[in-house]
Amino acid sequence: MDVVVSPEARRFAVGRGGIVYVRSHSHRCCAGPLTLLDTTTEAPTATGAFVDLPAGDLTVRYCGDPAAGPHVLTIALRGTFRRRLVSYWDGCAFKP
Repeated sequence: MDVVVSPEARRFAVGRGGIVYVRSHSHRCCAGPLTLLDTTTEAPTATGAFVDLPAGDLTVRYCGDPAAGPHVLTIALRGTFRRRLVSYWDGCAFKP
């Protein structure tokens, strides 16, 4: 899995400890299952099987099997008033 982090997201994450946690979770809806990614710099209370991924000066911890995950995990910074990290699964906000 390749990890791509935007410069703004990198500065944001380094300023908050330099560790980014990414967890995928599945939802069911009328069109079928969706897999979404939650991204945070705060350590989760329920620690799962996180795998460290190389991302330069950041530590990116992905919860799940990297082989079954996205080919490219993109991390960006969004929001004007409430800045937050978001992740994209191969360029998409979700995996159908």
